[in-house]
Parts: sequence; structure tokens; C-alpha cells
Amino acid sequence: MTTSTLYFVLREGSTREEQWTWEEIESLSRSGELTAGARIFLPEENRWAELGETRLAAVPEAAVSPRAVAEDEAAEVAKLEAEYQAALERVESDADDLEARLDAGVIAAQLGRREQAKTHFQAVLSRYPYHARAAQEVKRRFAKTELRTFRYLDRPAPIWEDLSDLATMPLGRGPLYVAVPAVAIALLSLLPFGGVLVAAFVFLWMFQAMEYTARGANKPPEWNRSFADPMRYLGRPALLMAIVAAQLAVVILGAAGIVKALEGVKGESIWSYLAASPIFIVIASIVCALYLPAAFVSIGGFMGPVTKTLDPRRLVKTMLRMEHEYVYTVVIIAAIGIVSAIVCAITSGVPVLRNLVLGGVLAYVTPAVGLALGRLLGRAGHVIS
Repeated sequence: MTTSTLYFVLREGSTREEQWTWEEIESLSRSGELTAGARIFLPEENRWAELGETRLAAVPEAAVSPRAVAEDEAAEVAKLEAEYQAALERVESDADDLEARLDAGVIAAQLGRREQAKTHFQAVLSRYPYHARAAQEVKRRFAKTELRTFRYLDRPAPIWEDLSDLATMPLGRGPLYVAVPAVAIALLSLLPFGGVLVAAFVFLWMFQAMEYTARGANKPPEWNRSFADPMRYLGRPALLMAIVAAQLAVVILGAAGIVKALEGVKGESIWSYLAASPIFIVIASIVCALYLPAAFVSIGGFMGPVTKTLDPRRLVKTMLRMEHEYVYTVVIIAAIGIVSAIVCAITSGVPVLRNLVLGGVLAYVTPAVGLALGRLLGRAGHVIS
């Protein structure tokens, strides 16, 4: 045992943790302040043990007055109560005070108020998923069976480590889950302006899958989930996605208009000019591939005002903070998009069949892309601010 390491100690019958070096613990044992029934956390074994189970069992104990111990315990409990009330006051004055929440959780656990401790730790994890200190405190103070009741305690595996999930997830609720939307998409694509309806349907479905799988699920969301809270699951994302589409249209069409004017092209609409330029199509695809995932994650993980949710400067900052998580996810989504485009291109010259193939491809890849975005939101959503 090293003398510089600090060990967590619980006096016999106490709920307050103390930290001592091993030499100090030996001294306290000799003086009788620590009895054989006191508990010590052994980091090498990752468990709590009674002092009587360690080599300190051989240290002679001095006689200590039970009354003195009881008085010390009462004083410690009173002190903890005061500290707990102070932490609660800090939480009430600032609900986003992370340290206050953590302090309240730790003290509540020391007082034996486990349910209150769970509430405080979960509040931290819900606001800052996978927070290192919160996760450490939870794992140290609760049994393994209790850890299952906490959300956002451990990060899900990155999607590139579970690529097989992308193939199996769309069929997680049976083949009809894909077949019915495939037919619906095929029929919508036959209507005038059907492409707009298909895009709206696909994006809303993708958002549902992203938000649902961000909580660790490997199945697509049930359809009735959308109607449980239509404003949250349909109204708000539909409005924000329309704003995202407008943002991209302004940037891409604006850039095309400027280049068209510089080249002196006349008598041709911007749409026609853009469609006839492979370079612009490639650039527009890259811009969309880079921007859309960040927009989706922001819509799903940030409930602030619209102007802040889709502020391009904030989205760029979010991308940078996600680092390689974001880059890898964008590459995977881009690969899915390229393969899907190739499949659809094979039947593009056959009427009706191309619509059916388009419907089938979109119905299959939409929840898969939602899963990729969900893993991104679940693993990196805590950096959204």
C-alpha cells in the first residue's frame, strides 16, 4: 500500500465518506477512531471492504467511548444535512449548475437517500450524457442491478463498430415495416410535386429513427410514437427541417447565381444552370452531406430557440467539437447514399419500376441512416450547447 494514495473510508455506522492515506488509517485504527467494522474502498480491487478484512485487522484498537462516537456521528449527520441544503439552494438558484447537482447527489448518497441521489445524478447525465465524474460516482455508489435504471451512463458503441446493425435495424420490426412505406413512397413519387412529399416523409421518418435510437435502441421507432406528441415529433422537426432546406437553397442557388453572372450566361434559369453543371452538383452534394447531419443532431439534441438551434456558426462549432465522430458518420452516410443512388440509377429508365425501386431503397435506408445519426447524437450530443 502506498502512503500517498488517498482511500475513501466510512466509519462504522456512518454515512459520510472521508479520505485518508494508509498511514493515517493505521494511526486512526491504533487510536480506536476506526474500528474493524469501518469500511474502506480498495481501488485495486474496485470494491468496499471492512478494515477487519485487510491487514489492518492486526492493528490493536484503543477503547473509545460509545457515547463519544454517537455524538461525533450526530455532528457529522448535522453537517451533511447543512451541506445538502446548501447544495439544493444552489440548484434552485441555477438549474444548470453542474457542480451543485453533483454535490447534491454525492451528499444524498452519503446520507443514505438513494432515490434523491439517483434523481440528482440522472439530472446531470440527462443534461451532459456520459459525464465522466457523474458516471464514476454512480458506478461507485450503486449496485450493478441499479445501474440499468440510469440513462446516458455508458456510451453506445460507435456505428462503425456495429455496421451489421445498419443492415438489420430497418427490419427490426418485421418486413411490413419497410414494405408498407416503400409502396407509399412509390405512389407519392408518381404524383405532381411528389418529390417534395417524399422528401418531407423521409426526413421526418429519419428524425424519428435518430431520436429513438439515440437512447440505445437498435430497432426503428413504432409509428404510433409520432402521434403521442405530434408537436414534438412532427411539428417542430418539420418546421426546422424546412428552415434547413431554405438555408441550403439560399447558399447553393446564391453561389450558382453568382458564378452564372460572372460567366455572362443569359437566357437560362439558375435551376437549369445548376443541373447542367456536374461541378456544382458535386459541390452541392458535399455541402449537404456535411451540413445536414449537424442540423439533424442539433434539432434532436437541443431544445433552444429556433434561431439558435439552426445558427450556422453554432452548427459549425458543433461539428468541430464532435471531431472524428462526425467525420466517420458523414462518410458512412455518404457511402449509403452513393450505393442507393447506383441502385436507383440501374432502373431509372423503366417507368413504374423505377418508382418501386426508389420506394424500396428509401424505405430501407431511411431508418438505417437514422440509426447512424442516432449513434452520433447518443455519443456526441453532450457537446451541443
